[in-house]
Amino acid sequence: MKLYNKVLAIAVAAFTLVSCNFLDVAPAERATFKDAMKTQASTEGWLYGCFNSVASTNGAGCEGYEGGTDEYTTPVLWSEYDNWKIRMASINATNISDSYWRVLYGDIGNVHLFLKQLDIHKPEFLSEDDIAMYKAQINFVKAYYYFRILQYFGPCPIVYEYADMNITKDKYAGRSHYDYVINYICQLLDEAYPYLPDSYSMDKYYGQGNKTIALFLKAKARLYAASPLWNGEFPWVEWKNKIETPGVDPITGETYGYELVSKTFHIEKWYAARDAALEALRVAEDPNYGGRELFSWKHAEPLIAQNQVEWDPRKGGCWYPGIDPATPQGEEFYKKVLTMRYAAAADEGQGNKELIWTNHTTPNQRTFKPRNMIYKGSGDQWEGGWSGGSITLQAVEKFYTQNGKLPKYDPNFPAESEWLKSAGLERPEVINLNTGREPRFYAWINFDGGDMGPKLGAGKPKKLNLRSSARDKNDPNTIYSGTDLDQAARDNNQSGYLSDKFCTPAQQWAATGGYSYTTFLFPMFRLADLYLFAAECYAEIYMHEGGAQNLENALKYLNAIRQRAGIENVTAADCNGEMSIRDWVRNERFVELFQEGHRYHDVRRWVEGDKYFGAGKLEGLQCFVNYKKNASIEHFNQRVKLDGDFKWLDRLYMLPINLNELYSNPQMVQAPGY
Repeated sequence: MKLYNKVLAIAVAAFTLVSCNFLDVAPAERATFKDAMKTQASTEGWLYGCFNSVASTNGAGCEGYEGGTDEYTTPVLWSEYDNWKIRMASINATNISDSYWRVLYGDIGNVHLFLKQLDIHKPEFLSEDDIAMYKAQINFVKAYYYFRILQYFGPCPIVYEYADMNITKDKYAGRSHYDYVINYICQLLDEAYPYLPDSYSMDKYYGQGNKTIALFLKAKARLYAASPLWNGEFPWVEWKNKIETPGVDPITGETYGYELVSKTFHIEKWYAARDAALEALRVAEDPNYGGRELFSWKHAEPLIAQNQVEWDPRKGGCWYPGIDPATPQGEEFYKKVLTMRYAAAADEGQGNKELIWTNHTTPNQRTFKPRNMIYKGSGDQWEGGWSGGSITLQAVEKFYTQNGKLPKYDPNFPAESEWLKSAGLERPEVINLNTGREPRFYAWINFDGGDMGPKLGAGKPKKLNLRSSARDKNDPNTIYSGTDLDQAARDNNQSGYLSDKFCTPAQQWAATGGYSYTTFLFPMFRLADLYLFAAECYAEIYMHEGGAQNLENALKYLNAIRQRAGIENVTAADCNGEMSIRDWVRNERFVELFQEGHRYHDVRRWVEGDKYFGAGKLEGLQCFVNYKKNASIEHFNQRVKLDGDFKWLDRLYMLPINLNELYSNPQMVQAPGY
């Protein structure tokens, strides 16, 4: 993937795009087009440049739209970012930026321009196989961009080829039916598939499309088309197009007319999604093609040895409350925690074959790191993070207990009335809610009284204190990062929880400043997600049609993820009044794909926005709201509504089109509610 960034840099140098409006999809022709195809290197540089928006719109970090969920929040003083426009439902047709619609259509224009110039110049140094592969990559990335536009904006216009600069407004395309765009995406992927690389190799093509990535995208497109929002439960039933939309519904055989969304449920869509997911899994796990497998201890162990990371708290590793490392079960548990840490931080070169498509990007990881992490050694200077990325209580409560159940449904877990009370351990600040939880909780969630590390400070863990800001130079083993407006007006934790996801266990912070990593590995596609695609399809078919085999298959793919995480299988008997198989699958998506940009889109496609994102839904500990400096355990551990005017409106199921685009295109209809 690092190589991928390098070739993107080559592309920018070889061919610089200028800003362009919708359907004005390519820069004016200039003499450099021929120069851009003088050599194979320059031609491929332009090809790689067509992947530019993969990185710029990948959903990493907390500032973008995907940050506006119930997974975490940030300080209200950070409300200049797009995530707060979503949280407060304040986004509209005048304040939405061009960073997605315009950028994605701009790169689609670059794709068409590349194809046009390739046909014009027909470089003699390119073989037929080269040209076929280039066109396959173009079809793949174009399909990806259209899918990303659908995710944000819903039904969208399709631009099939390079558009002349002098095209008149009456020729601009309006929105196409959602299913029509999905079918177009799948058609592009089908055309690309035979010519894409069969397998993974760490060469100049790494980071582009291959057969596994293309099938994953096709499965995801089919999954979205089958989901409730686009399959019978769209809340704006009167929303229609201005002009007749092209195409015929392949299920009903009827033309789409002025409709843009299917308002009748069709079980056939779930069958199509299931088949696409199973085909993607078959190719992904085939050693002759994807060669993908879930990351496990066998992959983590050599990295642990190489990085000299200790798992055992008795020998310097991190301590996890309620887990005894002296027992065989406890030892296995501790190893699972490190496995899940590395699963979210190791890349292909480190043996992580779970990754299907990734992007190295550079959002600053200080967002989710506490202040005052390490003393610089002189004066009153400290190195640390911003402490603003705050995990909600809703997220904390969705992680399972050590027994593989939600805390509220586990009879062996403390009663809900006891969750926020001291667990009575050697560290009295640790509350019951943070004890006896599953490995992924300790791998990815930081809490008051817990360890961060295991090599964070001078090769040792550091205990996190989120109640006090009383920095102590003589206590190098504790991070004091309590709320203190005198220390930092903007940068204070809001909920009493931080995150360690995407951070390698080998991470260290230096007193001289900085930290031991430079890029952020963002997993856009990974195998666990594909397992959960299959589980969801079978679960939905079971919910609608029954069938013991459908339930069995849903459990098979669901439990593959749970087994790897170190928790017990869900059985058919567990799919009862408390949690249906649908509930189990959806909760597993929350936990396994935590902070990976999926929650924003999942809740929308399930038509559950108000259930999770509505006013008063987000809660945390009394860490910032009603805070006290050097708070007592009792004061700190109180449930409060998080700071912010959180709101949900059904119009948020789709983003609005910027008014400038509407003025430019008379065929375009605005998203409903704007």
